[in-house]
Amino acid sequence: MAETLERSRLHVEGTDDQNSLVHLLRRNGVDYHPDKFEDSPSHLPRFVQLRSVEKLLDGIETTVKTSTNRIVGFLLDADQPLANRWQSVSQRLKNVGVGDLPDSPPANGFIGESAQFKARVGVWLMPDNVRDGKLEDFLKTLIEEHDPLIVHAEASTQLAKEKGAAFSEIDKIKAIIHAWLAWQKEPGLPYGLAVKAKYFRHDSPTAAVFVEWFKTLYRIS
Repeated sequence: MAETLERSRLHVEGTDDQNSLVHLLRRNGVDYHPDKFEDSPSHLPRFVQLRSVEKLLDGIETTVKTSTNRIVGFLLDADQPLANRWQSVSQRLKNVGVGDLPDSPPANGFIGESAQFKARVGVWLMPDNVRDGKLEDFLKTLIEEHDPLIVHAEASTQLAKEKGAAFSEIDKIKAIIHAWLAWQKEPGLPYGLAVKAKYFRHDSPTAAVFVEWFKTLYRIS
């Protein structure tokens, strides 16, 4: 895919975020290349992996300043608590002239403008801009609510914790999702391939809101 000065970007924390979301977007009709994401049509944003939430946050101001006449999005885990993460993001956006920043993130994702740097800016806080959480919490919304295996994965993970499993409480959702993936037709697929294989839904309410935010931010019809 050819790079231009006008190429839009979506900054994410890592590979799992990129691969999960590209395949989710593909299943919702967004024309990313199925294997070589870099060869996708030029009107679609290029994913930029920052490898950590700290690097993503630290790069927000510079990214907006250098995004004149482009669209840039930032997608990161809310973690705990959501209000603190939004404050960190919104203060950086305020520093580069993004206006109309609400006190809390909009449930349908934030989209704004920096008139100073002529950049269109979007923010999505995983899982849904409302709850504390991370990518795995978003993926859980792509599983049928009463799926018997996810119910069993939750119970089994809790039992494992009681028996001395070493994962931290904040990573419990990761353990649950990985347990659930271990019981699919092809056990243990990475998140992106599991979305591609349709183990996860593409049309949950949370997915629909995310896809609408993405299309609106990047002006994709």
